[in-house]
Amino acid sequence: MKKTESGLIPGPVIGEQDEKNSSPHAAPEYITSPNNLNLDSDTHSEKLLEKILKPKGIPRKLHTFDAFHSRNYRFLWLTTALFSSGFWLQQVVVGWLAYEITGSPLLTSMALGLDALPILVGAPFGGLISDKFDKKILLSIIYSYQAMLMIGYSVVIAMGYANIWNLFIFVFLVGISWVINDPARMSLLAVIVPRKNLINAFALNSMAFSVMRLLVPAAGGFSLAIFGPAPLFVVEAILMFSAAATIMVIQLDKDSSVDNSDRSADQLLADLKSGLTYVIKQKTIIGLTCMTVIMVILVMPFVHGLMPVYAAEVFEVGPQGLGLLLSASGLGSLIGTVILASFTQITRPGKILFVLLGFLGALMATLAINNVYSVAMILVMLLSGSMMSYFSISGATVQGILPDRYRGRVTGIYMMAWGLIPVGSLLAGSIANVVGPQLSTLIGSSLIFISLIAATYCFKGVWKYRLEEDSVG
Repeated sequence: MKKTESGLIPGPVIGEQDEKNSSPHAAPEYITSPNNLNLDSDTHSEKLLEKILKPKGIPRKLHTFDAFHSRNYRFLWLTTALFSSGFWLQQVVVGWLAYEITGSPLLTSMALGLDALPILVGAPFGGLISDKFDKKILLSIIYSYQAMLMIGYSVVIAMGYANIWNLFIFVFLVGISWVINDPARMSLLAVIVPRKNLINAFALNSMAFSVMRLLVPAAGGFSLAIFGPAPLFVVEAILMFSAAATIMVIQLDKDSSVDNSDRSADQLLADLKSGLTYVIKQKTIIGLTCMTVIMVILVMPFVHGLMPVYAAEVFEVGPQGLGLLLSASGLGSLIGTVILASFTQITRPGKILFVLLGFLGALMATLAINNVYSVAMILVMLLSGSMMSYFSISGATVQGILPDRYRGRVTGIYMMAWGLIPVGSLLAGSIANVVGPQLSTLIGSSLIFISLIAATYCFKGVWKYRLEEDSVG
């Protein structure tokens, strides 16, 4: 394996691995070779033609689906697709139900963001738990737990007892499961997939999330208008039970990050402290975490958190229109992740993250001044594609830095940023209550650019960062 100076994830240059493993039946690397031309045999001429017809760095093929070579990864991807279907169905139902009950942009935004609150406090402990126990079993338990919550709340709705307060409780209880789900799932992915394929694997995982984001909300919106919310929660429960069964099919000889030894409370706290100490020494991880904070406070709540309000107040398109907006968001995410998965060898990931953050701010400003529904769908596509690319690159970079022994607990600390989504939801909803969703989004865009200027000064290490092969593990 060659180590490239500019690579994000160590591994072969695009096309290098295929040259080594090529067979007589493989497609030729280049369309034309100087050896196939009826030309003068002069050595100098042949070398000149070779430089022209075989320029360095042109790949034979893209590596869009490299991670799928792993059987275990295929089942992990399917698990992601199943629980993502349930998640996006829940987003449609909860968002519309909250607005239908309250008519309040603030309470609607809070209902959509409240599930992230437990992550703020519990994510490091969730990461620690994922380091100590079998990740497959943990994830299976989590998805089964979510399924039972769905069935329970469907009964509450069917009996006519649904209100904003028990909806808040329901969303919060679902959020408790994210404390373990995200660190365990990300850590399991990093155990299954070679480090050279981490960007590709994260992008394909995001692709599963995006495909369901494309398909489910539109179907969910129309189904919601026909059947109401209770049956859809039952459907979500079935999806979650299916995810719980699928994750158990993964077979691992040994999970190097699992430690089933008995630990006292003091020892567990010491383990958590060691994870914090490690993070403090890793300024790049601190910078990436802080930039993720900007994303979850100033981008996601001002876009996705206010989407039901946009559908109801700005475009007046009802639940069907909300579902189509969310599906447009899914299409954008899908396109973004396919592009990202195809180019695994990314130079200077920090620069890309800064550019994406600025691009997101510009898109939000455009959304704020737009009143045309079809244009909004295009803007939402671009916003979601950029967001998904951002999180895939950021998450893969963090996982590539981490040694196995710290992977779960440090991932948990990194995921604490997601626990600030309710803060962003409160901010976006409060502003929207006073000035409306559009001006609220414009204010959020302005805050992004201010934060970006500050980040450029404070996190120069992220801007310059490269992940070398010998810095991993």
